Amino acid sequence: MDTEFTTAELQRRLKALDRHLAAAADKILDGGPSMAEQQRQIEILRLKSSLLRQRLQVADADSWDQVKTGLQADWNALAENLERWMKTIDRDFRANWSREERRSSSRS
Repeated sequence: MDTEFTTAELQRRLKALDRHLAAAADKILDGGPSMAEQQRQIEILRLKSSLLRQRLQVADADSWDQVKTGLQADWNALAENLERWMKTIDRDFRANWSREERRSSSRS
């Protein structure tokens, strides 16, 4: 997080994250366990975003410098969770794609 990061910028980023999570949730269909895990990860990320937003409201009342470090750590943790989740989705997709490709090859 940039040292000139403001509460307004963080609020903007949290709103964007919420929109992206909602879009991802809309794409997930009730499928197998992988789909359920993806839905669970979206809910975890939504909760963390909500908690960060609550802390941000408190930060507006306090000195920004006093709470910036805590908010920065929370934002970074949220970003790391999102990145880990995306890697898991990519790995699962590749594994399923490879499995389907092998099935198609064996039928030929």
